[in-house]
Amino acid sequence: TVIVVIITGLFKLEWQGDGFVGLNAKTYFCFDNTDQTRDKYSSKGISKAFALSKEDYLEVLRTKTTGDQENKGFVYKNSKMYSYILKKQGLTYVYCKRKLLDDGMSTTYLDV
Repeated sequence: TVIVVIITGLFKLEWQGDGFVGLNAKTYFCFDNTDQTRDKYSSKGISKAFALSKEDYLEVLRTKTTGDQENKGFVYKNSKMYSYILKKQGLTYVYCKRKLLDDGMSTTYLDV
């Protein structure tokens, strides 16, 4: 017999600091103005080797433009080793699952 007990309202505090810049789902930057070693960020689809800063995220919000990014690596194919450079959109301002309101920060559901 398996008994499952669910207690609502209990969540783990994942991060605490001075600010949060959220661009999209899984694309955010949490910052602490007094201790930058506590900064935390997620950048879905962008290599961690490409070090991003709070300013990178804020620049996307200010300019409403997408930054380009390069991923470099190696692939083994047909008994040969190849290097590649993949150019793609990096941090993006566009979020197609919600509608952005006039204040430039708040969102609401899509009228579909």
